[in-house]
Amino acid sequence: MKYTITKRRMRDGSRALYMMKKTIAGKWILTSVFPRAGDALRSPFFVFLFSVSLFSVSAPFSARADIAAAGDMQLVSSALDDGGGEALKGGEYWSRGTITHDAMPENVGLVTGGDYSNRKGFYNPPYLLYQRGLPTVLVMASGDMRLTIPADSVGKETFDITLNKNPENEPMLVEPEKITEANNKIVRNEGPWAQLFANNLSEMGIFDEQGYYTAPLAKRGTLAMRYKDDNNDGILDGSNPPVRASSLNAWSLDEVHNTWVQLPGAAADKSSKMLFSYFDKPGVYALLGSLVESIPRTFKAFPVPFRPNGPQAGVGPGQTGTAAAGITFEGVPQTGKIEIYTLDGRLVRNISIPDNITDPFQLKWDVKTSAGEKAASGVYIWRVVSGSDSKTGKLMVIW
Repeated sequence: MKYTITKRRMRDGSRALYMMKKTIAGKWILTSVFPRAGDALRSPFFVFLFSVSLFSVSAPFSARADIAAAGDMQLVSSALDDGGGEALKGGEYWSRGTITHDAMPENVGLVTGGDYSNRKGFYNPPYLLYQRGLPTVLVMASGDMRLTIPADSVGKETFDITLNKNPENEPMLVEPEKITEANNKIVRNEGPWAQLFANNLSEMGIFDEQGYYTAPLAKRGTLAMRYKDDNNDGILDGSNPPVRASSLNAWSLDEVHNTWVQLPGAAADKSSKMLFSYFDKPGVYALLGSLVESIPRTFKAFPVPFRPNGPQAGVGPGQTGTAAAGITFEGVPQTGKIEIYTLDGRLVRNISIPDNITDPFQLKWDVKTSAGEKAASGVYIWRVVSGSDSKTGKLMVIW
């Protein structure tokens, strides 16, 4: 689809800019009339279309000079795709397909462009153009986010998508006060483990030259967001109190009630540190954690039996342990306690669980009683309690 800007004289003698677009059938239709050139140049959609589409000007005037005079906006490199071109990339974003594609080209490649952060005005965040009949794939080059929308999900023939990574300080559509209120509510209800981190927040907008698209998508897409755990300890970087990466979930902002709503079916990929959830409408999305109180099914104690002086003594797989290493509980929650009992119900040891244990979340028992004496040989019952959850098992000690 192509656009043209022409300057013509109106009935009252003044001049105006006419914006027209060429349809797929080859017909030109009038889309906008701007009585003054400045009105057109101050339109975000005009500036965006000027930067990504091919324009012809029938009356002599300097596009560069007029654009340069339009506040902080400036003219950047324009791009035209005849239908067989490659994917386009700028800064942290790249796009598969453009408005002029009627099918996904076989030679989809990657054409690098400038860093979008050097552009001004409406180019930051950048707008990327898509077609209704094609699947939409929007990926940050940094890998921090990936948005996938099936074909025919948006009720417009062509549409733009923009991602805003800083909606609290640089709002696009949603008022920052709504995000702040939602944050305060969830921290009051869930505790400080649910605090919001700036890099775990994004705003997605869909629009065209007629306005923003706010309706739910006809087909659900997929949103993937990366969390920060650079040292691979299972704790979200910079969190205090410690927030376990395993507790993260995807949430969307309810702009009516100013609350966070958890998205069902979110799944984490530990190797890529990405959390995947569905995407069903434009808005603000976040990754939020919680206090881990649940006891996983994989919770275990080893070695069993504990026999530090036997022929298989050692700390490797299949070995029976050492006095220095003691007995290890693995997969412990973030709060609670582990109790050790004799078979007749006498409490031998009570071990509190600290909240800063790192992956694989292990806690050791030195095989001593609460009085500091070595526990006698025999069979013991262990019980882990966290919130309303609990689990029990058996141990055997042989000296």
